[in-house]
Amino acid sequence: MKLVCLICGTEEKIPLHCGKPMSYIQKGNFRKRDFLKCEICGTELEMPRHCNVPMLYVDEDYMPIYKLSKSEIEELKRIYGE
Repeated sequence: MKLVCLICGTEEKIPLHCGKPMSYIQKGNFRKRDFLKCEICGTELEMPRHCNVPMLYVDEDYMPIYKLSKSEIEELKRIYGE
């Protein structure tokens, strides 16, 4: 598992907490938000951002990422602020 920036493709390791990688969860009813959660103590962190957009939590064997169009990048920046 790793975190990938949707804008530039930068990859980061999943943060460790209590000595283990954090897991991915979503919260919210209408507009879901992504978080990382420690399975041991329950600590939750908002999904880290890169290029001011929340990173994508991906399995290393499955990369559902394609090159975003200019309009898609602009839309993400508009949604999350630049």
